[in-house]
Amino acid sequence: MVYNWVSKKTKNDKLVDEIANKFNLKTYVAQTIVNRGYDDLEKVYEYLNPTLNALNNPYLLEGIEKAVSIIKYHIGLNDKITIYGDYDVDGITSTSILYMALRRLGANADFYIPDRLLEGYGINMDAVKALCDSGTKLIITVDCGIASLKEVQYARKLGLDVIITDHHQVPDILPEANCIVNPHIKDCTYPYRELAGVGVTFKLCLALLGDEALEFLDVVALGTVADIVPLTGENRVIVKEGLKMMRNTKNKGLRALIDSAGLNERDIDTYHVGFILAPRLNAAGRLESAVLCVNLLVTDDTIEADRIAAYLNSENAKRQEIEKKILEEAIMQVENNVDLEKEKFIVLYSENWHPGVIGIVSSRITERYHRPSILISVSDGFCKGSGRSIKGFNIYEAIKYAGDCLINFGGHEMAAGLTIDSGQIDDFRLKLNEYANTKLTSFDMMPIIEIETSIDDVLDCDGANQISLLEPFGSGNPMPMYAIKNLVVKQISLFGDNKHIRIMAEKNDVMYNVVLFNRACEFDKISTGDVLDIAGFIKINEWNGEKKLEIIAKDILVKEKNVLFFRNLYNTLMSFNYDDFQGLESYNFIDMRNIDDKRSYVSKLFKSDDSTAVIINTRYHIKELINYLNACNYCDFKLSNKIVDAKNVVLWCINADEIMHLPSKFKNIVFYDIPFDSKMFYNILANSRESIVHLLFGKEDLKSSLNDIYNIVPRRSDFAKIFVSMKENSDTLILKDQIYDYFNLNSIKSMICLKILKDNGLINIEESDNIFVLRRNCVDSKVNIKDHQLLQKLYIVEKSFIKFAFQILKKNVKEETA
Repeated sequence: MVYNWVSKKTKNDKLVDEIANKFNLKTYVAQTIVNRGYDDLEKVYEYLNPTLNALNNPYLLEGIEKAVSIIKYHIGLNDKITIYGDYDVDGITSTSILYMALRRLGANADFYIPDRLLEGYGINMDAVKALCDSGTKLIITVDCGIASLKEVQYARKLGLDVIITDHHQVPDILPEANCIVNPHIKDCTYPYRELAGVGVTFKLCLALLGDEALEFLDVVALGTVADIVPLTGENRVIVKEGLKMMRNTKNKGLRALIDSAGLNERDIDTYHVGFILAPRLNAAGRLESAVLCVNLLVTDDTIEADRIAAYLNSENAKRQEIEKKILEEAIMQVENNVDLEKEKFIVLYSENWHPGVIGIVSSRITERYHRPSILISVSDGFCKGSGRSIKGFNIYEAIKYAGDCLINFGGHEMAAGLTIDSGQIDDFRLKLNEYANTKLTSFDMMPIIEIETSIDDVLDCDGANQISLLEPFGSGNPMPMYAIKNLVVKQISLFGDNKHIRIMAEKNDVMYNVVLFNRACEFDKISTGDVLDIAGFIKINEWNGEKKLEIIAKDILVKEKNVLFFRNLYNTLMSFNYDDFQGLESYNFIDMRNIDDKRSYVSKLFKSDDSTAVIINTRYHIKELINYLNACNYCDFKLSNKIVDAKNVVLWCINADEIMHLPSKFKNIVFYDIPFDSKMFYNILANSRESIVHLLFGKEDLKSSLNDIYNIVPRRSDFAKIFVSMKENSDTLILKDQIYDYFNLNSIKSMICLKILKDNGLINIEESDNIFVLRRNCVDSKVNIKDHQLLQKLYIVEKSFIKFAFQILKKNVKEETA
């Protein structure tokens, strides 16, 4: 997959310096904090030091005082109290902590978790009736209920009291519950609104038990991370403290879950929670019932906890197998049946897909193809669908646009669910794509990597430790991604059943260990000596007690070779002026033109007492000389593209302004091959009174000079190569810094070709940040691109260079002996 790297735009260098100095942080860490919106030192201190003292008083939540009063009233009467939860991890953990809190208060409490497949999300009438018949007097909802107007009304008619605790967005009309606790209720003055369902329930537990409820923080953290709410404010405190408790948790069920997942020896972080623990709890709700998960988290019986945890492990393995099979089928459907050039919204369906797993697979499809997707499970003509979206595209609004095709639907900007008759699926797909075509551009279809900043400092464990101060990472506070540029590959290898790439790369004399997971397919694109830019995370890897810094690469860009050379050559050629041409008769120099062994000649100059600058113009000759000097084990010289303070220097790819200072700095100035810049050449000859100019070039050098020029001046075959590389009837998206890889032409020549094709109306080009969107145009009449002004200029320059080369290769000039 090709990513567009986008650097964050926050600019406040003064604040970055202030934070770096005040908290003794690396500049890139301070920049990351500023990028996250912390704009004064007090906020930064609280961000770096989240403590339980930062938790808000639960009684600031509107309705919580009344909820406590109602609950205690029913406990006093020994009424049966039922917690009505949900089958996801947020609902499971919410139900568990409130059940444990009520049990500590001596309440006659139980809980109800609806079946995902048979009942679906939220309160339903049948469940309310069943609870009433079983003797329940008070229903407390957790993580649901805020939109259940009819169901709550029905419960009240049956004589039940209802308390709603929820964190979802509130509808215009609220249910007629006895009381509602939800930070999103209009006019609620609670200072933080981003709590998960379990966060709201935790507040109720604090109100009921006081600080005793802090013992539930590990379970609260589990639900908070799993619900992917922003890890900012109170959520950040809850998760940070909860993760600390998790390693030595006293909750027997959580202990068993951690042990069965093989995490018992680890410091658990948000990755372990989100990708290892939470999926085990979700698996039961997706395939069977989530009731067992609540039983796990509330049990005091170690044997029962181990038994349930083992069962959840097996359910998770079963879920993974089902997910893998559905994903393979879905990918096959996309590759065989979906025209990705025309369909911006992927809609897939099958009678073989388990409805509890299609949401996860939709996420995988959206990630793989970077466009919204919906997967539909068909059963006897009645279908359930689940969809996911990309950033910037509201899937709920898209489904709403196609709502007349649906039986029911719901969701939010990034995810949605629906029911549909199988006969409507084709129309539904058409309407979704009709909507997507009005909202999604080609630029939106390219996945983005957000870069905090580019790091030029030496990376070390101290910096990695400072980054860990920003944990816990998750939604709203992602693990920071940095750009580390210009690393030179020293070693590359595969590991982990040949799935992953490990690279040893050097920058500023420091060696770094770079890991690229699940990208073995790119192994052949990277070679020793390549220069890389890396977008990645910086972490410390601990193995056998030894800590090492590691760069976990999200993406790697192999930099184009010789791009600076070709850019300089292009600029030099474009300023080439035939009027500058002169003979050599009037200049003084040492004429060694056509010398047999100019490498030895340079070596002798380097070993003399005088300073020497060697000017080399072509790629062939720079390689030839450097290889020779290396073979001779001679290293008393600098290779540079600008004048440096050294006795001996090889100047390659140097610009004309720099080179004019040479005569005052070096005794010997050597033209190793034919210069591309005629004006510079004559100026040095004319102003070398204090230096000795040596001409070593010969007629054999013309071949390498022309070879480099041919890499700039496009031929007909180059235009054809670029044109046929573009998609025929749709947009071609190319990152500007990867244009060489796409066309297999150096970027300078590629850009010349694109400009000329565009100016002649053969293609259209749109640009945005680092992206080109190219499209072929239909042209009826023949176009003669040879007449383009730029191409004409390049052809003239090419011919002029040849004339200049023959001019300075002529013999019979005035010579000064050495």
